[in-house]
Amino acid sequence: MNSREDFDKIANEIFFPIYEVIAQEALKMLGRKSGACLDVGCGGGHLGLSVAKASDMRITLMDVKEDAINIANNRIKDWALEGRTSTIVGDVREINLPDSGFDLIISRGSIGFWGGKDEMKQAFAEIYRVLAPNGMTYVGKGFGSAELRAKITAEMKVAHPEWPQCVIEATNGFGAENYADFLKELGIPAEIINDDRGVWIMMRKTA
Repeated sequence: MNSREDFDKIANEIFFPIYEVIAQEALKMLGRKSGACLDVGCGGGHLGLSVAKASDMRITLMDVKEDAINIANNRIKDWALEGRTSTIVGDVREINLPDSGFDLIISRGSIGFWGGKDEMKQAFAEIYRVLAPNGMTYVGKGFGSAELRAKITAEMKVAHPEWPQCVIEATNGFGAENYADFLKELGIPAEIINDDRGVWIMMRKTA
């Protein structure tokens, strides 16, 4: 897995079933299907575009890698979602978007690449800044269910035997308890899911 195309191929072929499940769960937790959604560290755009397909939300896909955004732009056209979707190259630690602009902020799998403690806190603060009043985040890592985790783990062990070590290295040693500590230090109200769905951080901003 050496190129952005390699990662996207895996996302599109092996991981594909998880995105609809995670999108549906995020929308269920939010409690509505309208407004604006930001997918942080979107890669090829699978999760954000799955939210678009399952709702009436306007979607912004953001990734620090321009080649990822190029792939996402192609997928937007392939999925015929040009009317409700835009893209931006940007860093989660310094999001070049206005305050309070997004009702739902999602991210799957990018959190392990945000850096150390200080960078992580900066990322959470930025995500919270662009979250709209009465909005919610669904940010973290996981497969949506125990069944999907088992299925994908088995397939990846065959297709990419190095994969488990890549996942371990991408965690930065941080778990759910660390994310809770970071958010407490920032004074951000949040609930953290840590079960068969994965580890998901739900920050909420009151009106």
